[in-house]
Amino acid sequence: MGSIEHVEFKTIDGLTLRGHVYHSGVRGPGVVMCPGFNCVKEMAGLPSVAKTFMDNGITALVYDPRTVGESDGQPRNDIDPSPQIQDYSDAITYLSKLPNVNANQIGLWGISLAASVALCTASFDKRAKWVIAACPVAEYHYDKNMMAKVLQKCIQDRASQIMGNPPFYVPMLNVSGINPAGLDFGYEREYAAEMVRRGIQVAPNHQNKTTIQSYHKLVMWNPWPMWKHLGSTPVLFLVPETDRLCPPDVQIRHFEALTGPKRLHVQKGSGHMDMVEGAHAEEVFNVSLNFVRDATAGTIIDADF
Repeated sequence: MGSIEHVEFKTIDGLTLRGHVYHSGVRGPGVVMCPGFNCVKEMAGLPSVAKTFMDNGITALVYDPRTVGESDGQPRNDIDPSPQIQDYSDAITYLSKLPNVNANQIGLWGISLAASVALCTASFDKRAKWVIAACPVAEYHYDKNMMAKVLQKCIQDRASQIMGNPPFYVPMLNVSGINPAGLDFGYEREYAAEMVRRGIQVAPNHQNKTTIQSYHKLVMWNPWPMWKHLGSTPVLFLVPETDRLCPPDVQIRHFEALTGPKRLHVQKGSGHMDMVEGAHAEEVFNVSLNFVRDATAGTIIDADF
């Protein structure tokens, strides 16, 4: 019988990260899970994924990234992928100490930005025995003119902060449902605009804003050169057929560059934000569970797709 527990753990630089452990109730594999850009653990279907793992004998740790949701970190909602790589490792340390988790069967699961972060973590932390990367953003696609304006404001913000002013924030989505840098998160614009106008957040503890410096960090984020260090770690890419934030052909190109054990699943009819919830969830869950079963049994071979 599974159970869900609110937990917290420390990072190497002293922050407290908070989330939930979905205890499977039996000793077996564990998985560390994290959401994407400025998202919290309640978004993008993560609770359903964690419960599915729990119901199938896999204990899941799901947590809010640093500076977001219930986790500590200043300035708030400042998104920096690099320290998130190390946070995954600190989460592995915490999960590995739970009595019902086999420390030799821990994997990583991430979606969007967190998928590419998870792949980077596993490239160097060999305690991660497998990785599930759901719509991994190896390269962000955005409106170049809009991003140029945002980056110019980033420089102005740096000068302002040096003068003692607080960080400048921008909404993830404005009242028209548009991201200020031209990122397309996959929400229908009319739905997103109505959500913003009503002041409704998409999940508890979620805030519709980030520091403008987050975009400077994103455009410098090139994770894929690290993935050559994945070596023999099995990897599953879950690619949405209609992804507009990082097009499917880009995700598949980076998948094909991996030289170790790997599997690819392209989810028909799915966009960036709806692959692991709604109509597509059951198929994606089955693919993921079969992958974990085979990864822990060592039966995934190179180029297994």
